[in-house]
Amino acid sequence: MDKIELKNLLFLAKIGIADKEHPKIIEKLTNTFDLIDEMNELDLDKVQPLNNPLELNNVSRKDSDNDRNAKKDFLENSPESDEDYFIVPKIIE
Repeated sequence: MDKIELKNLLFLAKIGIADKEHPKIIEKLTNTFDLIDEMNELDLDKVQPLNNPLELNNVSRKDSDNDRNAKKDFLENSPESDEDYFIVPKIIE
């Protein structure tokens, strides 16, 4: 990568960097592109793709169908209730 390519890249990305920083940026980008080239040379045909680099298993309970309606239990445990509703003190008169 040279200064002209860097200036075009910075213009397209709408990034303003001082001219004195250009050599450092060029060096870092060149190193990054070299690393990408090295990675592209790897033979990955026998490697299975991962959806997560950490081999974690989701630990959770099994879903189960629960037809229990606990509405009556909740109403029985409340201080006051009507047939289907909680009775609460009036806040606004």
